[in-house]
Amino acid sequence: MYVKRYFSSGILYYISWRMILWSLLTGTIALLSYHYLGWHWVAIPWLPVSLIGTATAFYVGFKNNQSYDRGWEARKIWGGIVNTSRSFGAATRAFIRATSNADEAIVAQEINTIIYRHIAWLHALKHAMRTRTIWEHSYKSSERQRKFFEKRIDFSDLNTDLARYLSQEELAWVKTKKNCAAQLLDRQSQHIALLNKKGHIDDFRHVELQKLIGELYNEQGRSERIKNSPLPRQYSTSSAIFIIIFTWMLPFGMIKEFEKVGDGMIWLLIPFNLIVSWVFSLMEYTGDYSENPFEGLINDVPIYSIVRNIEIDLRDMLDEKDLPERMKPEYNVLF
Repeated sequence: MYVKRYFSSGILYYISWRMILWSLLTGTIALLSYHYLGWHWVAIPWLPVSLIGTATAFYVGFKNNQSYDRGWEARKIWGGIVNTSRSFGAATRAFIRATSNADEAIVAQEINTIIYRHIAWLHALKHAMRTRTIWEHSYKSSERQRKFFEKRIDFSDLNTDLARYLSQEELAWVKTKKNCAAQLLDRQSQHIALLNKKGHIDDFRHVELQKLIGELYNEQGRSERIKNSPLPRQYSTSSAIFIIIFTWMLPFGMIKEFEKVGDGMIWLLIPFNLIVSWVFSLMEYTGDYSENPFEGLINDVPIYSIVRNIEIDLRDMLDEKDLPERMKPEYNVLF
């Protein structure tokens, strides 16, 4: 997630240079063909071009709305994970009780195990969201961006993160599972049921804890739905095609309009074509790079930072002192 108020000029250049080259190419071809080669037949009436531009703007606007909704829903889901995680940690500490003084150390260890397993679940879900899918951006520019930040931020790997919070036996067990996060929640459920059987949780509180686990399952499923279901490809494909058609036709439709301005002013076609083409292309780019909120680029939901914050809160509940630092933006990007 980019946290500075506005994109820097460097990022705008990084985003825009291909758009600028394309608009300069189309504008130059139109100007040379009409003005210098004398091919007046290449000029297109402005009305059909404006109609295509209007239709394209509506279509791209619709796509951008859907992309924004996906990104904002993803952020709300992870906000829900924050709230439910804190509630689960607090409820675990409040509901699980020793039946005798001799059990107090054992129960404290059980609470520690459950909360640590929950932190492991957070890391497992985080890494699942980090996994690449075939529809996410794999352009060289996107890969360079990922590699740039991987050299500067320790993203760690799944095994390293899980090993800090799971026992050796549980770590070996979870490695055999296809969906580590889902199976860790099931393990939590079975563990709590066992504590209920032993009398450390009464039936009412047992039900409340299971409800919290059910809510965590719901949040995981919502997050997986966004990750594993792309914005319908027909919208992405059609939008890109419309933008190409419109930006190609645009300078040929503006030729006669600038010729009417006066002798020698037809060259204004180049800068105005660049501005209009850039605006439409940037609209398409914004929607295209907003539809996948977990693909490891600068506009993603900052799940690494969110998981770190929850981890700090839960370990603080356990009165631990050696807590990790909150993640800080790197080059104005928070992951």
